[in-house]
Amino acid sequence: MTNKTLSFLNLLFGLKQSRRYFPEEKQVCVFNKRPILYRGFSPNSAQESINELQERLQAQGFLSTISGKFDLETEEAVIKFQKANNLQVDGIVGPLSWSCLFYPKLYRNQKSMSPKLHDAVKELQIILNEEGFFKKEPDGYFSRETERGVKRFQRTYGLKDDGIVGAATWAVLLGMRQKIDNNSFLQLVYFLPPQSWFLWEQFLMISFIMLGIYYSPIPGDEPKWNTALATAYGLTCIVPFLLECLPLKPSKQTSLPLLQYAPYVLTGIFWKPIINFMGGLFN
Repeated sequence: MTNKTLSFLNLLFGLKQSRRYFPEEKQVCVFNKRPILYRGFSPNSAQESINELQERLQAQGFLSTISGKFDLETEEAVIKFQKANNLQVDGIVGPLSWSCLFYPKLYRNQKSMSPKLHDAVKELQIILNEEGFFKKEPDGYFSRETERGVKRFQRTYGLKDDGIVGAATWAVLLGMRQKIDNNSFLQLVYFLPPQSWFLWEQFLMISFIMLGIYYSPIPGDEPKWNTALATAYGLTCIVPFLLECLPLKPSKQTSLPLLQYAPYVLTGIFWKPIINFMGGLFN
């Protein structure tokens, strides 16, 4: 790896008229250390990255000849590498492919910790520490505290919070992300452990259902508090399945995170018909 390598991130790539869309040089922006590479796109500023790519592919046995150009042989080597690492097979070296090439998969209780893994863990801890996800001094050991920091980072940026630092997590760690609003309500919730987040979500669902039960405009006697609580808890088990069958979907706007629980208020309003309907299914 070199420190002088310029970096780019493709703004637009994908499929266009059944063909891969290759961005022009002006349609890129800064991303960590290395640019997206593919055959036919090799400006002078990307030469060092092409050399790095070919050296790494050759070291891993995917490429036999280093040409200094992103030629057909290099593209075929990239495709083989992507297949071997369960990446999208398109011959384009994007953030996930770069991450997979240069950064190993990390997780707690790995059987062996080579110097390479030790250095990677320390780099991970430095990034987490700088952003407030890991409070201890980086030491290069994937401890339980490191795993917790990884999970918090993953939840914050919408990744699967399994505590495993794979290609996707590395790509986001190294810069492929949107700016997070530190004042948002969800930011406070994301830093809770997974078990606490589950309990918090259950609490919100029950609260909104009870809100619908007690403020329902439908005529009728209000249930006792303990009956309403038991009913609301029971409805949390079936409401998610009911919502999948309705055209009304929870809001995904991060500026109004509590709005996603609005359908639970509606469920509370119609709790009697729902209970009667469910009871009829079992009779």
